[in-house]
Amino acid sequence: MMEAKQKFRAAQVSLCVVLTAFADCPLLGQQPSPSSDSAATSAQDDPLVGLSPENRALFDTLRKAAQQGDEASTLASGKKLLPALTPGTRLCNFVTGLTAGSAVETGDTDYALTLLKPLTEANPDDWRSASLLARAYAESGDKTSRDRQVAHVIELHKKSADPDFAKLHVFPIQKVALHSGYAVFLYPFEPLKPYNTYLLALVYSKEDKLDYRLELGSEDADQAFFKAKHPGERRFSIDSYRRDAGNENGPESQALHGFIDGVFNYDTMRDRMVQAANDVKPSGK
Repeated sequence: MMEAKQKFRAAQVSLCVVLTAFADCPLLGQQPSPSSDSAATSAQDDPLVGLSPENRALFDTLRKAAQQGDEASTLASGKKLLPALTPGTRLCNFVTGLTAGSAVETGDTDYALTLLKPLTEANPDDWRSASLLARAYAESGDKTSRDRQVAHVIELHKKSADPDFAKLHVFPIQKVALHSGYAVFLYPFEPLKPYNTYLLALVYSKEDKLDYRLELGSEDADQAFFKAKHPGERRFSIDSYRRDAGNENGPESQALHGFIDGVFNYDTMRDRMVQAANDVKPSGK
C-alpha cells in the first residue's frame, strides 16, 4: 500500500477538458471562412449571422472570457446576451451552457439551476449540460438530485459515441473550501484501475496553484482479509500524491492518511478527504 502509485496524471487533463468543453465546442460562425462554393449555404447555417452588432460584440466578449477562464466576465456577458436569443436554438444552448458553467464556478448555483434544468430537459443526452447540472446540485446541497444526476451522467458515458466524452475518466462534482485553499472533487465514471480509485480531489492553494492530489482507493489486495468479516463492504484508503516543487516532471511522493471501512458514500468519503486535506501541510508552491 505504501509504494508510490504514480498512475493518474489524467485527472488534471480530464478536469480541464470538462471545464472548457463549452468554450472549445465550436459554433459554425467561429470556424474558418468557407470556400466560395459553400459560402451561401454556410451563411444560412451560421447561428451568429442574425445577431445585431451589439449582441455579436457581447458574444465575442463572452467567448473570449470563457476561453481565458474569466468566469465573472463570462457570467456578466451571458446574462446580458441570453434575453436576446431564441430559446432552443444552437446559439442559445451554447451561451446558456457557458453562462451556467460560470455561474457554478462563481458560486451562483441558484441562477445556474434556472438555466440548466430546462436545458437538460430539452437535451437529455447532452453530457456537457448533464455534468454541469450534477455539479450544480452538489454545490447547492441537493443530495438526492445530485445522486440521481450523477447516475444519469455515468449512464450517458457508458453509451456515448462522442470521442470527447468517451476519453474522459472523471468529471468535476464539487469545489470545497479548505484551510489552505480549496479542493476540486472529481467523480470517476467507474473505479479507476489499477487501484480502484472511487474519488479524487485536486487541492489548490489560495493563489489557485495546484498543490497535490488526494485519492480514495480500494485496492483488491486490501480486501482479502477484510471482506470475510465485513461482507458487502470494502476497505478504502486515502492517499496524497505530490510532486517536488523544484521538479514538476519528477516522481510523485505518496502519503497514506488513513482507512475508511464500509460502503462508498460520496458525502462521507468527501468529508473524510476534506479532513485529511485540512491536516496536510501545504507545500508553499
